Amino acid sequence: MWACFRLVAIAGALWGSAPAQDEPSHDLSSLLFAMTDVDWIGWRVPPVGERCVQFSSFDRASRRGAKVAEEWYANQDRGHYLRTETREGRVEHVLVDAEGPGSLVRLWSANPSGTLHFDLDGARVWSVDFAALCRGEVAGVPAPLAAMRSRGGNLYLPVPFARRLVVAATAADLYYLAAVVRYAPGTAVRSFAPAQLEPRGEDLRLLCGALATGLPVPANGARAGAARVEIPAGSLVKELVVTVHERRAGVDLAHVLQGVRLVARAGRETTIDVPLPDFFGSARWTPWRSHLLGILPRNATGRGEAGSGYCRWPMPLPDGGSFEFVAEAAADDVELRLEARFDELQAQAPLRFRASYHLAKAVPTRPFTDHLVLDARGGGRYVGTTLLVRNPSRIWWGEGDEKVWVDGEDFPSWFGTGTEDYFGYAWCDPTPFEAPFHAQIECQGPNNFGFTQLHRTHLHDNIPFQRSLRFELERWHWVPNTTTDYATVAYWYGAPGAVSGLPPVPPAEQRRLERLERPPVWVAEDALEGEALRVVACSAGTHEVQDLGLFERQFSRDAHRWWRGGAPGEALVLAVPVAAAGRYRIAAGFVMADDFGIVQPFLGGGALGAPFDGFAAQVQASGPVVLGEVDLSAGEVELRLQLVGRNERAKPGHMVGLDWLRLERLP
Repeated sequence: MWACFRLVAIAGALWGSAPAQDEPSHDLSSLLFAMTDVDWIGWRVPPVGERCVQFSSFDRASRRGAKVAEEWYANQDRGHYLRTETREGRVEHVLVDAEGPGSLVRLWSANPSGTLHFDLDGARVWSVDFAALCRGEVAGVPAPLAAMRSRGGNLYLPVPFARRLVVAATAADLYYLAAVVRYAPGTAVRSFAPAQLEPRGEDLRLLCGALATGLPVPANGARAGAARVEIPAGSLVKELVVTVHERRAGVDLAHVLQGVRLVARAGRETTIDVPLPDFFGSARWTPWRSHLLGILPRNATGRGEAGSGYCRWPMPLPDGGSFEFVAEAAADDVELRLEARFDELQAQAPLRFRASYHLAKAVPTRPFTDHLVLDARGGGRYVGTTLLVRNPSRIWWGEGDEKVWVDGEDFPSWFGTGTEDYFGYAWCDPTPFEAPFHAQIECQGPNNFGFTQLHRTHLHDNIPFQRSLRFELERWHWVPNTTTDYATVAYWYGAPGAVSGLPPVPPAEQRRLERLERPPVWVAEDALEGEALRVVACSAGTHEVQDLGLFERQFSRDAHRWWRGGAPGEALVLAVPVAAAGRYRIAAGFVMADDFGIVQPFLGGGALGAPFDGFAAQVQASGPVVLGEVDLSAGEVELRLQLVGRNERAKPGHMVGLDWLRLERLP
């Protein structure tokens, strides 16, 4: 089996030791320190009473449960709060209300705005501009503890509290997610205060630098020629590194590496069995970096390699263990090098690090269904997710919410607002990003077409469980008649004998995901593009070219001239080129939506056809609208789009969208 490629294994040692297994006390300093010294997550069993729950703006219709499908997948996830209160004459919307001891450990929003108020232990201690906080612009909370990532606002600053935390917002329509750890009763916690940030300026700078850059990849204690790395009993693996060397130019690494599995054992138990590139967060071996997982780019160390995957989740092996490659297909074109860094285990370690893979191919987008990420049995902690989606459309595939049930609860204690929200970005933005605890590693494009690879680390927001944890991710695609492929890796700690509840890893040929042909862009025949017409005047509001690639093959060249902020009586005037004098039949394609107005077209000074009503329950193309016939001279003529009102069912907005204009010369 191993003759098809050369394997090199290295095992090394690291200074230091694991902390003693005592119930910790928490304050801002200890929680910040625990972001970089992460051994604790590898050995500390969740004490009875410790939980991590999520507060969110999910559509409350979903509370009726999975038996009511149209509500279980309800998608109006904005502006839902625990309650609304009036304080000193001002309305506030409560996002979080949690009993202590505990910590707020993650906060996300797609539209952070207004003021965010933090009440700890009955006193208001912090009022802060929500948008500035999410941009890393608040003193003492720099990036990457807080940052916008592909239009999503993220806060990872821990906010510990002893007795109670209430977080309220002045904005009424937020999308939000907030993860709160509730420690076991009796845990000592020093509550947060903004003044605690001031003396930690240099420490915060060093911490943020460490989170942003990570640690150097080690290469200690070489031991050549082994097909496996054996780890002695009583060890704590601190880092696992796999380096890939190409033996010839032009190797399709994604294809070759998908034929190799990384298999790990703790004692006699298999704890990791995942396709090699998927384990390191990118099925296509795309370089990326986060705090505990990633792939360094080729030649990163000057040794000619094609990239090195690293994993820094601590892996206790009290009974010893092993790591090995299992090749299911020929891999003559690559050489794989495995390195493990470990130290002596200084504390009891009743949990084992695990990684579990699940692939679902060609799943129809209707009816809506859920992808099973993990169905663990036995106590432990959930610590991370990678997701690869293969989408044959440019249209958004990820409206689906994450749902996590802990210890058999009836309704999930984690109910999200969308797949991109769980991974820390927003508005289906395809821009890749890297951050310490989350990443959009790749989005092939255009828009959301092709492969999208995502990662989320749960560090302080790990999800402890005593008996079971079930994690499902909704498949919620806007296109009703297509299929998608989902591949996930769940990273978790489980007690000896814990099981994932997932099917076995399929053979290599079944799990390979081939590239897709890009979908064609529709172009209106013999038409002038609305976005290409010169703007002569705009009497009110603003106009711009808006990308409509999200609505695949509905709008010509995926764009339109978008006018917003107008009012009845106001007009947008466009210059229309006329190639030759004559009589023309005029037709147009408009954009329609629930906040678009009624517009009267004028061409060359005279009204052209009847007013067009742009109202529709959802964004859609009008199709060809014949406006009438008119005599035109060669040169340029002005098209005037004048607002005259809106449909009684339309929301305020009076928007107008011109997709295309056709001048058909008559005989």
